Amino acid sequence: MSRIRLIHPEDIPESLWLREDQFLCLPPQLVFSWRSVLERNSLIEKANKPRPAKGPTGGGDLQSTDDHLTWSFPGSAARVELAILDPLEHLPEVADAFARIFSGGRVALTDIPCGSGAASLSILTTLAELRQHGVVPREPLEIILVGGELAERARVHARDAFNVVKSQLESQAIFVKEQFLPWNVLDKYSNTDLIREMTLTGQHCGAKIILLANFSDFLHASEKWSEAQPQLEELFRHSRDDQSTVIWIEPDWNQSIPETGGLFKRIGNWI
Repeated sequence: MSRIRLIHPEDIPESLWLREDQFLCLPPQLVFSWRSVLERNSLIEKANKPRPAKGPTGGGDLQSTDDHLTWSFPGSAARVELAILDPLEHLPEVADAFARIFSGGRVALTDIPCGSGAASLSILTTLAELRQHGVVPREPLEIILVGGELAERARVHARDAFNVVKSQLESQAIFVKEQFLPWNVLDKYSNTDLIREMTLTGQHCGAKIILLANFSDFLHASEKWSEAQPQLEELFRHSRDDQSTVIWIEPDWNQSIPETGGLFKRIGNWI
C-alpha cells in the first residue's frame, strides 16, 4: 500500500500478532487482568468449559453478566485490538486514528456500553505492549475514562479489572482515572447524566473519543434501535467539535453488516 502507517504491521511484536500464522494474541496484561477477575468471582472452572454455541451477549442479570465475562470477554477485547493493530491493513484509517489519539497527552475516553471493560482495557493494554517493545514512543498519556453500563455487576468487574492492571499501565507512562456510571441508552435522563459527566471530564483534554462496541445484539437483534436513537443522536450532537472522534466496532455477523440489513445499515441511513 502507498499509505504510510503510523504503526506498521511489520513492527507489531509477536506477543500481539503471529505474522506467519496470522494469529492475534491478547496483550499479556489484559489476559492477567481478565484471569484475576475470573478468579475473584470463582469463574475459572467455568471458563475452562466449552463456550456455548451462541456466545453470551451480556445483560442486566448476574448470570448473563458473568457468562459474558467468562466466554465473550476475550472476543470483545480481540475485536478492538484488531481495529487498533489492523495487521492485514483492512481499515488503516481506523488504526491510524487510534494511534494518533492515544499517542500522548490528556485524552477523554467514553466507553459505551462498557460491560466488564473489555474494549477500553484492550486499547490501553495493547498500547502498553507496543510501548514496551519500542514500537511507539513512551510519551506520558493521561486517560480520563468514563464507562457507561446498565449492569451494576459488569461495572464492578470493570473496576476490578482496571485495579489489577493499573500499575502495569503506569510502568509504560499510561495513567488512568476511571469511573463507571449506570447508563441506559433507552432513558433520556440517564443519557443526559452520562453526557454531563463526559463534558466535565473532557475539559482540558487534547482529544476526546467515544467508543461504542458490541452493541448490535441489543440495538438490532432485540429491536431497540428506535428507542435508543434519540439518545444516540444527543450523544453525537455533543461530540461534534474538532477534538472529538467516534468509533463504532461490531462483530462481523448478519445483525451488524449492512449487506444483510444489519445495524450498520441503520446507522448509515441515520447518519
